[in-house]
This record gives sequence, structure tokens and C-alpha cells, in this order.
Amino acid sequence: MQLNKLTSMLSIAVTTLALSLSTIHETSAAVLAVDLSSTATNSGTITSGGNTLTFAFDQTQPSGTGVLNSFLRVQKNSNEQGYNTNANKVFDNKGGNFTRDVQFGELQSTDGFYQFVLDIGEPGGKNGRLLSLDGLKLFSSTTGGQSSQSVDPNGNANGISGTLLWDMDRTVDNYVLLDANRNGKPGNGVSDMLLKVPETVFAGQNANNYFILWSRFGLQPGSGSAGTFEEWAFLTASTSGLNEIPEPMSLLLIGTGLLGFAATHRRRLV
Repeated sequence: MQLNKLTSMLSIAVTTLALSLSTIHETSAAVLAVDLSSTATNSGTITSGGNTLTFAFDQTQPSGTGVLNSFLRVQKNSNEQGYNTNANKVFDNKGGNFTRDVQFGELQSTDGFYQFVLDIGEPGGKNGRLLSLDGLKLFSSTTGGQSSQSVDPNGNANGISGTLLWDMDRTVDNYVLLDANRNGKPGNGVSDMLLKVPETVFAGQNANNYFILWSRFGLQPGSGSAGTFEEWAFLTASTSGLNEIPEPMSLLLIGTGLLGFAATHRRRLV
């Protein structure tokens, strides 16, 4: 009799604890890890598994259809998610050549980092310019063309077959806040964010393995998706900084060189 009573009490206690933990998990607010909507913040970092990734405000890369060589596009009102694959109808992916498989052999590091560009297609109006990046996971896989639609109870993709290399929400539910109109010129044909991934994250990867990036947007209040697609692209030595504005000293050197060229050319004509 006493044993049954004790068992019943323990069962009630375990159930109560489980419900409490569930409530805490459901009501805990996400943490604003990097605020790139503020002109006072040009970059921030998130550390997971000993590797620190940098999220930076960036408008140095030309963007737009046929300009930015994207490997992932996602689009859906309110919130959206997807990962790069050759398969069709995966989450909120937009098909075509702009969402595709990527192998590690295609990626190139510069100064110790692999660099990825994010261009967001949100409107510039007061009520639509903000967008939250709520999830980012990087995987390595020997399998291309994946088409899983599996998600965990929180809506995060967990059906990707491969090895998880980095997760921005591994220990804390983080998010990054973006502003499509931070510079006052929405739709100006340049990138919005630069993601810098240390070489250590991809260390030892076979060139034939598949690189998979999963991302999710729009979960934070007032920061949902309301425009066109968001797209990711990776930079190589030949594409990095194509639209960079030269520093003043560089402009001075360019101007001096042009004057010298003009003087030489004039002497030759004389």
C-alpha cells in the first residue's frame, strides 16, 4: 500500500516537472545575439561548439537575379526556412538553378575564413523592413539532392542526413536582426550581410562531400518575411569585394596614377 502511494507521488512529481520544463521552454524568449538593424552595430559574433562565426553588415557585394551566384533561395510570408539541395519542393525553397547542391570543393577560404553573402528581399517600408534570422545550421553530407521535410517540435530542420558542423542555437535560442532599409535605399542591388566561417569549422572535409546550409527567418514579432526571396551565396577569391568602395588613400593613388598616365600620353603625342 505504501509502495503504491510512493509510486503515485513520484509519478505526479515527474509529470509536474516535465510540464514545468515544457512551459519554460515554450515561453523562453529568443536572445538578440547580433543587431545589424542598428547603425551603431556593424558586426557581431555567435559561438557554438568552440567555433565563432561573424555576422557583419555588408553592402559590398552586387546582388540580384543573374548577379549574385546564389545556392539557396527561400520565400514565404511570415516565416520561412529551407536548405540548399537539387531536390524540388523542400520546405520554402525556390527551385531553379539558384537553389542547388554545393560540394566543399567549390568553397574557397580567404584570410582564414569561408565567406557567405546573404541578400534579403524585404520591402523598405516601416512595417516590412526588418527580418530576423532565427536559425542557421551548417552540415556536411555524403548525400546530395536531399528532400527531407522533417522538423523537430520547435520547427527546426532535423531531417538532413549528414554531420552537423555548426548550429547558432546549440546552447541558446539566438537570432540576428536585419534591416532591408538600413542605408535608406531598399532594393539597391547589394548584399545585406556577410557571414564569416572560420576554416576550423570545415577542417578535414572531403572535396566531394556536400555542404548544406539550413536557415530560418521571420519568427520574431515585427520581423516576419513580407517581400520577395532571401538568398545565400558563397564568395571566392575572384568574387569577394567586387563592389567595394576604395579607401581615400586608394582613391588618391588611383588619381595620381591617372594623372601620370595622362602626362605620359601627352608627351608621346607631342
